[in-house]
Amino acid sequence: MMALLLITGIASAQRGLNCYPVFRGKVVPAKQMVVTEVRGERMATYKLDYYHSVQFHVDESTAMKVAGFILADADAAESAETEITGKLLTYALIQPTPYARVRRYLCYQARMVDSDWLITILYLEGSATLEDLRSMFENQ
Repeated sequence: MMALLLITGIASAQRGLNCYPVFRGKVVPAKQMVVTEVRGERMATYKLDYYHSVQFHVDESTAMKVAGFILADADAAESAETEITGKLLTYALIQPTPYARVRRYLCYQARMVDSDWLITILYLEGSATLEDLRSMFENQ
């Protein structure tokens, strides 16, 4: 019962984000995404409690739609770093307001692969700071 409540709470935390429909397969069908979710002890090394990523290939029109969701989250966030190349958002590191006093992060990357855009979005929760995340990403 406790595990079910925890999972429900995590899903609720993402629900407050503009990009929530992307994670739920409402923009790109879930069967076309690579989805990874990790919770608990395996994330403790990174000072995280929850890691949820989606990755998918899309055309430019869909890439612009997804970027619009991410930019809306950046506008509403406590802090955000973004990069736009040409007319498309290609990078974002966003810290939305905490959910139940838990730090949350949204990371986004878009890059051209062949004739499609490869988009990766991460949603992270835990005690990690922005500096912790930057250090982790630099070491990857």
